[in-house]
Amino acid sequence: MKKTRNLGRAKAPLAPVKFRRVERPLSMVNQVELALRQAIAENRFPSGKLPTEVELAEQLGVSRETVRLAEEALQREGLLIKIRRRGTFTQPPRVAGQIKGTETQKLLGYLQTDFTAAGGAEEVANRAISGLILQGVVAEAGASGYRLVVQHTPHLHWRKTAKKLTEEGRLLGLICASYDEEKMLRNIAASGLPTVLVDGDTNVPRIHSVRDDSFESAREAIRYLAQLGHRRIAYANWARVEMNPVRPLGYRKGLRDAGLSRRRRWEILTELTEAGAATMIDELLSQTPRPTALYCFNNTLAKFAIAELRRRALRVPEDMSVVGAGGEDVPELTCHQVDWYAMGRTAVQILLRAIAADNRARDEHYLYPHTLRPGRTTAAPRSDTAALNPRRRPPITLSTRRLSGTRSPAAP
Repeated sequence: MKKTRNLGRAKAPLAPVKFRRVERPLSMVNQVELALRQAIAENRFPSGKLPTEVELAEQLGVSRETVRLAEEALQREGLLIKIRRRGTFTQPPRVAGQIKGTETQKLLGYLQTDFTAAGGAEEVANRAISGLILQGVVAEAGASGYRLVVQHTPHLHWRKTAKKLTEEGRLLGLICASYDEEKMLRNIAASGLPTVLVDGDTNVPRIHSVRDDSFESAREAIRYLAQLGHRRIAYANWARVEMNPVRPLGYRKGLRDAGLSRRRRWEILTELTEAGAATMIDELLSQTPRPTALYCFNNTLAKFAIAELRRRALRVPEDMSVVGAGGEDVPELTCHQVDWYAMGRTAVQILLRAIAADNRARDEHYLYPHTLRPGRTTAAPRSDTAALNPRRRPPITLSTRRLSGTRSPAAP
């Protein structure tokens, strides 16, 4: 991994880091499937009938079996239909950009995924973050003269909703916030609809992204706790580990940087609810030796954890220091935060560039840095009274990492 670089001085606005993705190789079937999707979207079969499997295999330099498997995948999605003794025919969706009328000629879509907490609770885990992102999207779209269609959907219905937005043919571009599904993203890319993923990561070609630097922020949060003197630091992670697989890696790297031990039982999976926090604290307090600091997946979980510790007559930070990883504003909480509003504006700027370039521009991917905000929930462990009081420490600007040799541009 390359050496980190601090992009800004104190009090200066932090600039996101632009980087080039390292593409994962596709299987031969997926490559053929993607080629057929693109051909259908570009209407390369004007008669509606595809060449035979043997002809396609010869054209693409693959086996007939590979072509058959790729066509079967497209048949399951309704893009192709096979009629016995007649051949395979297209049923292409309407291509985005074929706008009807003058009213929708500058229309963008915004798809926000909601994650309802376990047990039917009404709380949505990412409400604070998604609200700030949407404000930034609305502000930038309006300033650029575009209208916005906002659609919220539960994560279980994401594919259906994304497909509907893509196939309506009214939108010039789409922003997907807080969730992604690789197969559906490939469908969107093949349709030609310019798309930006916000608060998520993707390796899908022609899908742009804007996200926070979860790895470096977690790494620096652990470094901060280690500087206070903590040697046993636990991490409470959201049970939906697929939603942010990078943050645990940053936590582990922070431990290695500080020469601290990592124990699997110190990484505790939990739901983002009060009940989940209570179970997590049960597991944390049962451990020997007991961790002296707790790093939480987001500020909401940190708030629940602090309330549960105090309910058990444990003092924060005297008995346990707690750090949050962004989200809602929790008074006096030590946490790191990113400018979600600016990320929303950046997403629109990227999308408009892709639209202007007719989706032929290079993919753009940005990492936004976090800023650590020391509060009243962290202090030196009781055994180290000589440690600095974090309330007297100035805010620490977290560095960001470059994932390639590209230079870091100014904020778009």
